[in-house]
Amino acid sequence: FSGGTLCDEALAVAGAALGPIASNLPFDPSWPRLDASGPGALGRSLAGVGHAMVDLGDDTLTVGRAHPMIDSSLRLEALAGAAADERVRVVLLDVVLGHGAHPDPAAELGPAIEAALATAVEGGSAWGGRVLDVVVSLVGTHDDPQDTAGQALRLAGAGAHVLASNAAATRLAVALATGTSGSADEGTS
Repeated sequence: FSGGTLCDEALAVAGAALGPIASNLPFDPSWPRLDASGPGALGRSLAGVGHAMVDLGDDTLTVGRAHPMIDSSLRLEALAGAAADERVRVVLLDVVLGHGAHPDPAAELGPAIEAALATAVEGGSAWGGRVLDVVVSLVGTHDDPQDTAGQALRLAGAGAHVLASNAAATRLAVALATGTSGSADEGTS
């Protein structure tokens, strides 16, 4: 996630279905806490956990760089890492539009999503690739300068499930991760 508020909401929604989720946010003090003292520490702390949600906008991860709503580099690295990790079934991410956000997030995220999905298909077990789904919570309005509808179309064209509600995106990600009911097209923009 590029921001803590949406990550916090997703933790609440997913936690109700999945139980404790590792995170660098103090959502529930009894849940596993990820070390976000820097990108390297974060990567090491993710190695041994099950479900995890990361606020990439945490102050410790943005030292010397722009916020991830503007600078996609941390999220692009995280997406590539998740795609290469055979334990990962679903990647849930937020894309926040508006003034002060990246001028065209789909320009960077679209190719990264395509690459992540290709990595999953090419990797996997001896029987072939694995299934990876990318679910995007697209937060914006029709008045945002990034063209919300166009961003949704481009992200969906890259292979992501795009929803306009963070809670709905989280519920879809949980359903995909657990193999429970929920259509991949449910609420897709």
